[in-house]
Amino acid sequence: MSQSTDTSAGIHRDAHRLEGPGGRGLGIVAVLMANVFWSFGGVLGKSAGASGEVLSFWRMWVATAVMVVIGVATRRMPTWPDIRRAAPLGALFGLNICAFFITLEYLSIAVALIVGALTPVVALPIAARFMGEQLNAVKIGCAIVAVGGVVVAVLAAPSTGSGGNTAIGYAWAVGSLLAWVAYLLLSKRVRQQVETVQFMCVMSGAGALTVSVIVIAVGADLGEVSGTDWWWVVLLAIGPGIIGHGLVAWAHPRVDSSVSSLLIQAEPVGASIAAWMFLGEQVSLVQGLAMLVVLVALGSLASREAREAREAREANLALDEALS
Repeated sequence: MSQSTDTSAGIHRDAHRLEGPGGRGLGIVAVLMANVFWSFGGVLGKSAGASGEVLSFWRMWVATAVMVVIGVATRRMPTWPDIRRAAPLGALFGLNICAFFITLEYLSIAVALIVGALTPVVALPIAARFMGEQLNAVKIGCAIVAVGGVVVAVLAAPSTGSGGNTAIGYAWAVGSLLAWVAYLLLSKRVRQQVETVQFMCVMSGAGALTVSVIVIAVGADLGEVSGTDWWWVVLLAIGPGIIGHGLVAWAHPRVDSSVSSLLIQAEPVGASIAAWMFLGEQVSLVQGLAMLVVLVALGSLASREAREAREAREANLALDEALS
């Protein structure tokens, strides 16, 4: 039997288990853990000291090389159907990564985070309308509180004295947001057909090729990264890149897109804490309180989802016992 047939059979055989209540609880934990790794992305990116295009280029190609090694070692290299399904998402991901790092060249981190915090505002109605996901009062309420808390937190951040908020920066920020939302929503469907390692291999490679086209188009100097900068690039590729995005990719079949788009709002909070710890960026009292509100809102959502998953699992077990 071919690798493609084995993979397809395994995915269909485990589909019910992955989307079941037990899988949902693990998926929530995976998304929350991804926030921890993503929180260090800004610190690592700033430490590298390269332009957005160059940083994205090397980050994507390092991640691609590592994923190919993992794919070969685990005998899970993607097949042609895997490539055909996941490559468009890799292009979206590459655009998102590049656009975000370019955004930071024109806008303050605070403004960039405000735009990124609009993810649930865009994702929730799309998930409800086109993906059949149900929106309840808890999800909507947590979305309002979490997004509001993020906005207050970044607006309350002490001024760094760096201006540069231009129309170009806003355009890149909106482009990054739209690419990320599209990637996040479409990934859930693709992940039902492509396993995690194969998906990450294709996504990294397609993203790297997409960023390469941008680098060639703008004539960026790839020699900006040198010496100890490589350590930061490698850490950026492996930590927030492979581990962080790998956790979310693994969670896609297990967690509703509407829920994951809310849970990732913990990233701006973590990023602010990481910047305070490692870059010496100040955190005001209002900013700290707003971040606490965000964490409480997301904690409430995660707790409710976990409780519903546990109740559904117990109901399924009771039904199985009654039928046996």
